[in-house]
Amino acid sequence: MTPRGRLLSLSACILPHMPIPPPSPRDVPVAGVSPSLGRRTDAMLRGLLHMVGLFHLCMAVWIALRMGIGLDVMVPLIAGLHALLCLVCLLEHHAGRTLRAAAVFVIGELLLATLAYTYWGLAAQSRLQLVVILPVLLVSAVLGRRPLGWATAWLSGLMVAGAWVDASSLMFRPDRVLLAVNDLAIAVFGTWLGAWLLHHSVTGLRESLQVARQRSAELAGKRDELQLEIQEKERSREQLVHAMKMENVGRLASGIAHDFNHVLALIQGYLAKARRSTGEDALQEALQGAQSATRRAATVSRRLLDFSRLDPGRPQLLDAAGTVMAMEPMLQQVFGDRVQCRVATDGATGQIHFDPAQLESILLSLAVNAEQAMPDGGRFDLTLIDLPASGELLIRVSDTGQGMSAEVRAHCLEPFFTTKPMGEGTGLGLAVTASLVRAAGGEVEVDSKPGAGTRIGIRLPARQRATA
Repeated sequence: MTPRGRLLSLSACILPHMPIPPPSPRDVPVAGVSPSLGRRTDAMLRGLLHMVGLFHLCMAVWIALRMGIGLDVMVPLIAGLHALLCLVCLLEHHAGRTLRAAAVFVIGELLLATLAYTYWGLAAQSRLQLVVILPVLLVSAVLGRRPLGWATAWLSGLMVAGAWVDASSLMFRPDRVLLAVNDLAIAVFGTWLGAWLLHHSVTGLRESLQVARQRSAELAGKRDELQLEIQEKERSREQLVHAMKMENVGRLASGIAHDFNHVLALIQGYLAKARRSTGEDALQEALQGAQSATRRAATVSRRLLDFSRLDPGRPQLLDAAGTVMAMEPMLQQVFGDRVQCRVATDGATGQIHFDPAQLESILLSLAVNAEQAMPDGGRFDLTLIDLPASGELLIRVSDTGQGMSAEVRAHCLEPFFTTKPMGEGTGLGLAVTASLVRAAGGEVEVDSKPGAGTRIGIRLPARQRATA
């Protein structure tokens, strides 16, 4: 068979079972494997082509210089063809056609091996057998199981042909035939053993990568689910905070209406005074008084609207003492005249990282709970205490109300837990308080006994404000 006929025959056997080279860069997965394995295979093929090509080039030059291109010109010629084949495959590889480069390398090496085995025989190839066979098997294993099988079968056929050449060179002498058969058995067994090991090694690697990809996809799905759950939890917490705000707003409505009645009475009084005034100065004084009263009404309504607005939390470095003292008028409005309300900072200078509106909502909710626990009046204390040793600020709220039993105290921080009649409480106040405080890195402590009032401590990480 002519060389062209052999090339066409081998191409018809191997190429139909090889993956079609995609028109894409070299980072495309090789033979259907993952991109990471494709990149490693790409680097392995490039290094193998360089090493094999350089080896055959050096061998061709060395043999040519040593022999002087004498009797057997085939030795440097075949070595040079090996080097030229590696150069062609490197050019294909550099152009991004990795699969085509691998296929051309396998086919070319098999054709050159065919020429060498049929020309010199099997025994003459024993010293260079690994240099030819191992790269062919390695690249074939990367291309797939069928290309590896075809290449191994082709090499086995070459070895049979080489053994035939060895035996026929001495007219099939029995000792020569036995030696050729022995060499053939060792060579064929070694070739199939190497192919089997390569196939199972590459298959195991691909299966491991497939399992890793599946696990990675599962973990990515779990991560997305976790992110959705976290987002849903954040939305639920914001809705709970808003629900608590609206509950507190409803309880403040009567007190604020009382304030507005006072404001309206002031405005009416000033307007009546303006109608009765006869001088310019008296008229201006009455109008200024009415304007001041309207500003007070606007402040009250704006504060109520700001408090009830559904806004996401915006934690910031907060002067806790200033925020608490600014809430004193609102707290006084919650308790009215029945409860003595005392707000004290005790020189606390701690700054906390918290949302101001949420802190106001927490304190107002605790005040509303305390007011309901003291239907016959009592005392409410709100105190700030610096805890330098632990780097915390303690917000202590206490009342002289009815207190809680041990069972109620054990569940009081749970969402929707309430001891109030249906329609009179949502059970959100303390639960939302605990959630917001824990989100800021703090803790809520509850101490209460029936008939002995309730003491709630909120510990928050704090840093001391620099004092002049």
